[in-house]
Amino acid sequence: MNKIKAIISDFDGTLVDKNEKVTPGVKTLIKKIQDKGIRISIATGRLYSNGVKRVEDELNIRGIHIFHGGAKIYNTANEKTLLLQPISKESAINIYKYLKLKNVFFAFETEKDVFMYPKALKVSYLKNVEARDIYDLKDYKRILKILIFAKLNYFNEKQLDLHTKNIQKTCKDIEIIKFNFEGNFGVDITSEKSTKHTAVLEYCKMLNYKQENIVAIGDGYNDFHLFTASGFKIAMGGSPKELKDFADLVVPTVEDGGMEVALQYIYDKLL
Repeated sequence: MNKIKAIISDFDGTLVDKNEKVTPGVKTLIKKIQDKGIRISIATGRLYSNGVKRVEDELNIRGIHIFHGGAKIYNTANEKTLLLQPISKESAINIYKYLKLKNVFFAFETEKDVFMYPKALKVSYLKNVEARDIYDLKDYKRILKILIFAKLNYFNEKQLDLHTKNIQKTCKDIEIIKFNFEGNFGVDITSEKSTKHTAVLEYCKMLNYKQENIVAIGDGYNDFHLFTASGFKIAMGGSPKELKDFADLVVPTVEDGGMEVALQYIYDKLL
C-alpha cells in the first residue's frame, strides 16, 4: 500500500457516538497522527452547521471536509466552498411534486438551510440548525440532498422501497442510498454526480493524492461509496454486513471504543 496521506472518517456512529461525543483516546490519537503529517477529514451526510463544526473545533481538524453525502466539499479553514453538486432542477421539482402528492414528509437541504413541512420541523436529525418551512423554498436549483424518514411517515421498509422505486422511474440522474440514523431509517437522495465516492475522487484531485493514499472509516450504507474510492477501508462494528465484508479491517462499535482501535491500528500498522 502507498504512503498514507489522509484519513477520511464518517461522522455519526464512527467519529462520534449517538450523543455526538468523542472519547479522550480519539483526541489523543488524532493529535499523534496529525503530528506525522496526516490530514484528518470528515465525510458526512450532514450540513457543516449541524453539529460538525463543534466537533471539528474540539479535535482541531479544520480543513477540507465532505458534506451532504458528497454534494459539497468545503474548506472550513478558509471558509471556501470547493465543490457544489446539486440535484438537477428538473429532478428536484419532480421529486417535490411526487412527495407532496403522496403526502410524504421529507427534508430538502441546500448549502445552508433545511426546508421541511411544518409538522416535521422538529425532527431529531437537526441538532444546531433551525429548519425552514418548505413553502419558503423558491429556488429548486440549490437542492443538494433530499431526505425521507421512514419513522416520520410510519413507513416500513417495503413501503419506503416502493416510493424510492417510483422516484427513480421519473428521475434518472439521482442516487438513492439507505441510511439508519439513531434508529431512524430512510433514504438520502442526491445527484448521481455527488456521492462520497465522487467527492473523494475530487478531494484527491484537489490535494494531488492517489486513492491509495486514503484510509476510510465508516459504518453506513453510504460509506460503501467512501470505501470504493479509498485504499484501506475500516468498518465499525455496527456497520451493515455488506460494508464489513468489503472492509480490510472491522473494529468494535464507536460506543465500545472502535474509533480508538481504528486509529491505533492506523498509527501502528499503516504510518
